[in-house]
Amino acid sequence: MHRRLFLSAAAASALTFAARPALAEPMAVKWVNAHPGLFKGHKRVAIPAYHINFIVWQQATASASIAAKSRLAVLLTGVDIPTLRKLTDEAYADLKAQFTAAGIGVVSEADARAMVDTAGMERLAGNMATVGGGPGITIGKSVRRGFVTIGATEAPALAAYRLPESQTGLGAMAAATQINAGAKMYRSGWDLDANILVPSLTLDFAAMEASTGGMFGGVASAGGSIRFRIDMDSPTFTLNPASGGRFGTPGQLRPVKDVVSQTPFATVEQGAAGVRSMGTWVDENYQTEARARGDAVVVNLPVWESLVRDAYRGYNAAIVAAVVKAVKN
Repeated sequence: MHRRLFLSAAAASALTFAARPALAEPMAVKWVNAHPGLFKGHKRVAIPAYHINFIVWQQATASASIAAKSRLAVLLTGVDIPTLRKLTDEAYADLKAQFTAAGIGVVSEADARAMVDTAGMERLAGNMATVGGGPGITIGKSVRRGFVTIGATEAPALAAYRLPESQTGLGAMAAATQINAGAKMYRSGWDLDANILVPSLTLDFAAMEASTGGMFGGVASAGGSIRFRIDMDSPTFTLNPASGGRFGTPGQLRPVKDVVSQTPFATVEQGAAGVRSMGTWVDENYQTEARARGDAVVVNLPVWESLVRDAYRGYNAAIVAAVVKAVKN
């Protein structure tokens, strides 16, 4: 019975990868809430932390009935942690360079670190965190993601801002944590005459879907497509100190939508990423789930790195544009 369900799930699941020519278009980010009040009153910025959240694992699950189930897991392969750290450091350096070119001063790393230390904020151990990919119960359909958060070496990751809120499943609690943590930095920001920015860029590699359609509700399918994108859950958290640093205005810049590249960057090896090889983003208990099937998304590393650079440059340019518009008008 178990084996039969596994075969029907495999038949219903499909991952497609269509090679399309690259488009000569930048990955331009537009904000849904770039209010000038987030930055008015200060002509410098402090960047105490810069995060990139790399999505590395996805699983789509559909459960239409006891006999109609489907599951597909995909794992990003061909990229290691040193590469993720290198690209995150590049992204942070690029943001500073873009601010300088735009005539906006950037607080030194030493002062930004002192701001964090004075506020007593927690940094991520090892300047990284891996989250997601564990087992779970699905009623109907679900898409789960696992990711690695990396902080820049000179702007280390902060626990209060480490992950996109929708990823934690605790959005309200996460927002409260960020507001409380940020309040401790207002005085330092005021003394430095600087707005405070904590970017959290999320980069994805696949768009997964699960369906429980059918006239009698007995069809379950899981699949998706491989595509590089800036996820719309890529906030830049902002703090604008006011009134002598006693309080200020917290806020977020958030993309209006996902920004998708049409450039092919990987190949798919079906069944090449079994659950036993998924490492830190799959819980040990999950190995007993025989219906799970893992496809390896094997990146062309130079192409993928180029897309990451296009992404962070576009994301950073949008941050700089929002600040410049507020402080220079």
